[in-house]
Amino acid sequence: MENVNQDTGFGERSADMGGRMVNKDGSFNIRRIGIHVHHRVSNYQNMLTMKRWRFLIVILLVYLLINAVFTALYWLAGPEGLQGVDYQQDTWGQLKQLFFFSTQTLTTVGYGRINPVSELANWIAALESLVGFLSLAIATGLLYGRFSRPKAFIRFSNLIVYSQYKGGKALMFRLVCYKDDHLLMNAEIKVNVRIQTPDNTYRFYNLRLERSHVDSLVLNWTVVHPIDEDSPFYGLSQKEIVTLQPEIAANLTGFDEVYSSTVVARISYTIQDFKFGFKFLPMYFSKSKRTDLDLAKLNLIDQE
Repeated sequence: MENVNQDTGFGERSADMGGRMVNKDGSFNIRRIGIHVHHRVSNYQNMLTMKRWRFLIVILLVYLLINAVFTALYWLAGPEGLQGVDYQQDTWGQLKQLFFFSTQTLTTVGYGRINPVSELANWIAALESLVGFLSLAIATGLLYGRFSRPKAFIRFSNLIVYSQYKGGKALMFRLVCYKDDHLLMNAEIKVNVRIQTPDNTYRFYNLRLERSHVDSLVLNWTVVHPIDEDSPFYGLSQKEIVTLQPEIAANLTGFDEVYSSTVVARISYTIQDFKFGFKFLPMYFSKSKRTDLDLAKLNLIDQE
């Protein structure tokens, strides 16, 4: 084929690849091994990219761990180290007082009921104040990084249809920007396919699209690959296409006006996502003097 893609980012030994290229969530299906995890993993990047509930749990656990450590240090400093602690209570009650004093020192609140009096306790409190300033700065930086990190608010259809198109056939999937206050400008998409050859190796092809660029992604965008003489699927039956075990990967880039930055979104479709003889139904319609875009209809299809 004339449009064989030699620059896929997956190297030349594509026959050694296992599974799909791109996961359904847009991440690459690659696991790096061979060196220690300490050199492969970035804790800062993980904190920026992990799910919100995990991020909050990590922050809470670190906060509790720091205070637990300093609670133990205050306990080891002895009763004479701190003034205002009610040592008439049981051990658990004393530990709770020391723990809450630690939280006040860490956050520089300092209510004043309990205060350090011995030199050792003062050094521990001074160290905790320093740790508090540093941890607050780190947490603030992580929160800012998460909120300011550019993100493509794009949803792709869960399936790709093989349907009639202008007297021939075409493969189609669609996407939409689902945030009201986000608008992608100069959106561009590139699509390639990996197919399995009879000798169990893989080949990559760039797919020619009816339209690969839109100035403003306001409504949904149906991405169409006409199956003509330049298509690797030209002249193939449904059974033959299934035999090829194709994986179609799409990469979308665009300029987000809110972030004033370029954002990226990816998706891939395997043969299990193909729907033969179906078409997408419209997502938007006129209502009074405006156009309503129904995001719930992104995956709505019907038989031809």
